[in-house]
This record gives sequence, structure tokens and C-alpha cells, in this order.
Amino acid sequence: MNKQEFYTALTAHNFDNHKPLFEALMKDTIRYHLTRIYDYNDVPIGGSRIGGTPDLPEHISWPVDNKGNPLSFIAQLNLSEVKSFDTHQVLPGSGYLYFFYDADQAMGGYSLDEKHLFRVIYFDGPQDALRDPDFPESLVETAQYSPCALSFETQVSMPYKWGKAFSFLSSEERDTYGEKIWKEVESNKTLGHADILQGEMETFCQIVTHKDFTGDFRKFDSPEYADVMTGAKDWLLLLQVDSNEGDANMMWADMGRLYFWIRKQDLEKKNFDDCWCVLQDM
Repeated sequence: MNKQEFYTALTAHNFDNHKPLFEALMKDTIRYHLTRIYDYNDVPIGGSRIGGTPDLPEHISWPVDNKGNPLSFIAQLNLSEVKSFDTHQVLPGSGYLYFFYDADQAMGGYSLDEKHLFRVIYFDGPQDALRDPDFPESLVETAQYSPCALSFETQVSMPYKWGKAFSFLSSEERDTYGEKIWKEVESNKTLGHADILQGEMETFCQIVTHKDFTGDFRKFDSPEYADVMTGAKDWLLLLQVDSNEGDANMMWADMGRLYFWIRKQDLEKKNFDDCWCVLQDM
């Protein structure tokens, strides 16, 4: 929802006294609205989309995992279309981002050994260098998603509605907020708070991508990793993709979501090689 809709909902449920606390938690997000594409001739090459096939330049091959299996194409963002909605002023002003993920959906994001099972590619070149490749013959139909054009809107995002961030609410107020004010909706977006299904991911990403991680999350509670853990705040939501079953014929596990994360330092350098991907479901 946008800010005005959020403020209206707060007023309608007598939450105005908490407005400054909500505002302190609020972050802008770029929300994507999907429109099914039935004919690629109706959309410009390089346009932002979820599903379908990517408009890759000739020198960039369709990415594969370490066994040579093609990854499924998830989305492409034309950053010149997106930039004006970036109130955080952190995204590149030009170029194209392409997102790919494991066709078998075996990657949850729990080990660096899974890094070959997703890819984020950045191309900052001319539109006339782009082409529309066919699906790889070995890519199974279930990993081929229907193309949807994207339109954009700046909306507000909030932390997990049942999380500790809302400890200032009474039990009754928390129920009202979670059930009547901040309702769960299908959401595809960039930046802001992620709409989590299982747990917060900034700390998760910081631990899983560390060279010392061997599966024991508790290890990073020790004082020797205190400096490492301060880096959790640097992770930004690069893309959240919902189970867009109706529009794109996507389904991530059990009505789940894909999340692509990047450190702000890497985003500043346009380094998309060290992103991390997480799958969460219901």
C-alpha cells in the first residue's frame, strides 16, 4: 500500500497515537504490478518483466549450474525504467538486471555450495545489443514461466508484522494490525523490508555467505564474530518474487517467495557476483 492508504488504515483503527513509531519503521519499496504478455511484439525489447525469456546480449549465454543444467529465468529489470521509483537512490541509473534460479527449486540458500544454483547478471550496454533467445531445449516446462510486463509504484514496506519490531503494541493491537491494517498480499518488489514467510534474512545472509559457516548458526553468536555480524545491516533486498501462480504460472515450493539479496557496498560497485538467494515458503 502507499503511505496515504497506510495512514488512512491507521486512523480507521485508532492507531494514530502510534504513528511516529510506525514511521520510524517504514521504508519505501518499489512494487511491481504484473500484466500478462501474450505477444512479444507488443512489448519493447529490454522491458522489465517477470517470466518468459530474457533479452540477453549476444555475448552472455543462458546461465547453467555446475552440472551444465540451464537455470530457470525469473525476471529482468530495465533499470532506466525503475530508477525514478528508487527513493533510496542506490540502484544504477542504467543497464539491465537478469535473475535466474534453480530449475529444480532445490536451492534454499543454506550453504555456499548452492551458489551455482542462481545467478544475477548485470549488463550496462545499448538496447540494440539485446536479443530474445529461445528456451534451452533441456529446460523442463515446469521451469518455464509465463511472461508478464511490469509497471511500478513506490509503496511503503514494514518489518514482519508479528515480529519484535512491534513490541510497542498490545496483544490486542498487534492482532488488529496484523489482520486488518497490514494484510498479506502477493508482492513483487525491490528494496525496503522483505515480506518474510519464515524469518528475517539479513542476518541469515551474512552468516551463510561467510567463509567460516559450516551449518552451525550458533557459532556466530560468539564474541569473535561480533564484527562480522554488524555487516548484517548492509544487506539490501534486490528482488522479491512471489508465487505468481495466476499471472506467471510460478510456484515456489508451498506458496513461497524467492528473495535476491545484495550488500550495499556491492551494489555501489555494481558487483552482482556476490548476491545471495533465499527461498522461503509457508
